[in-house]
Amino acid sequence: MNTYSNDLKIKDALQLYFSKYHFANGGYNLKWFKIKIGFIYIPLPNTKDRIAAVKIHDIHHLITEYEANLQGEAEIAGWEIASGCGKYYVAWILNFASFFYGMFFFPMLMFHAFMRGRKCKTNFYHNIVYDEILLNKTVGELKQMAEPNAVEKNSVKDHLLFAGCCLFSLLMGFIFFFILYKVYELF
Repeated sequence: MNTYSNDLKIKDALQLYFSKYHFANGGYNLKWFKIKIGFIYIPLPNTKDRIAAVKIHDIHHLITEYEANLQGEAEIAGWEIASGCGKYYVAWILNFASFFYGMFFFPMLMFHAFMRGRKCKTNFYHNIVYDEILLNKTVGELKQMAEPNAVEKNSVKDHLLFAGCCLFSLLMGFIFFFILYKVYELF
């Protein structure tokens, strides 16, 4: 399935993506963004660091074709963690949160996305400037740069790294819910 034509400029593909998922200009100008946990929406500040990370994250959605829904966010979390989020600490945090629920609800899809991420040449968290030059490249050009569908076989190291990420995510999830429980007890 090729949702975004390889000939489409990134800036035009992003507009289609925003329209499809009802993101007003990507939400980059909003002061707050929301994370949905079950039926609860948790508002969080839309910091400069989060905006920088999500701009690249949105481009990753275009080149990997993972949807911007619960399943797709788990898949792209696996792909981005596997290929690395570089200096974007917000991307690491948000991706590990999606990785956590992905282990329970979409384990095989996330595993395959992780292995795909391990095989890619690069993602755009690494040494890429989000500017007009990048936005004027085509989807096909960026797919070629990232090689998100490389065909080489995954190594044992890749599998061990996935297991390590699962353990880390479980530990962080446990700590998060323990703290949440303790805060709840105070009230």
